[in-house]
Amino acid sequence: MPVGPFRQNPSPQEILASAAEKGKQILAVLQSYSYYAELTLQTVSQADVITGKYYRFSRVYYDSNGTRQEKVFEDKSTLPKEVFIGTNAINNMTSVYRFIVTPESFSEYEFNYVGRERIDELNTYVFDVKPVVKLPNPEKSRDRYLKGRIWIDDRDMQVVKVAGEAVPEQSAHKTPRFESYFENYDKYWFPAYMSADDEIRVGRRRTRVVVELRFTRYKKEQGND
Repeated sequence: MPVGPFRQNPSPQEILASAAEKGKQILAVLQSYSYYAELTLQTVSQADVITGKYYRFSRVYYDSNGTRQEKVFEDKSTLPKEVFIGTNAINNMTSVYRFIVTPESFSEYEFNYVGRERIDELNTYVFDVKPVVKLPNPEKSRDRYLKGRIWIDDRDMQVVKVAGEAVPEQSAHKTPRFESYFENYDKYWFPAYMSADDEIRVGRRRTRVVVELRFTRYKKEQGND
C-alpha cells in the first residue's frame, strides 16, 4: 500500500507543503497530455423547465513551447439573450473549478485546516481556502480566485475535491457555486468532473443554472516526455 511522506500526524503546514510540491509536478506533467473538455450549461425556470442550453466540446493540448492550445469541435447556444457565456467566462470558471495547490498559492491564499473527512474510499485532509490578495476589478480583469474548500488525499498528498465559488463577482453576473472531483491517472490526480446547480444574478434577475464540465480521455502525447 502506498504511503505518503506524512502518514502519521502531519501538521497542516506539512500537508500543504507536500500538496504544493505535488501540484507543481501535476501542472508540469499535464503539459505532456492532451484531453477533451465537455461543458454543458443549462438555464432552468422556476417550474423546472429548461429554458436554454450552452454546449462546448473541445480538445486541449500543449504545443512544443508548452503553450495551451484548444481545438473547438462544437460551440452552440440557445441560452436567453441576457445570459451570455463567452470564452473568457469559460476560462475563468474552469481555472477555478480545477484548483490545484502550488507553491505560488501561499502568496495568494489563506488556508485554514478544518479536519479529516472520508470521501468514498479516500481519507482526506480538509482546508478552507480564501484569497488574501487584493481582488482585481472584475469588470476590467479576467483573474478569478477560489473561495471555498479543498480536500487533500492523505496517501498521495494531492487535491482530490474542490468546492466553492469564483471571486470577485461581476456586478451583473455571478458564477454558480460548484463541486469538482479529480481522478487518478498513473500516479497523479487530474481534474475530471465539475458540477454546479445554483441561482445566479443576471442583471436584475436571478436565474437558476445547472453546469456540468468533464475532462476525459487524458492521453500522454509522444515527444512530450
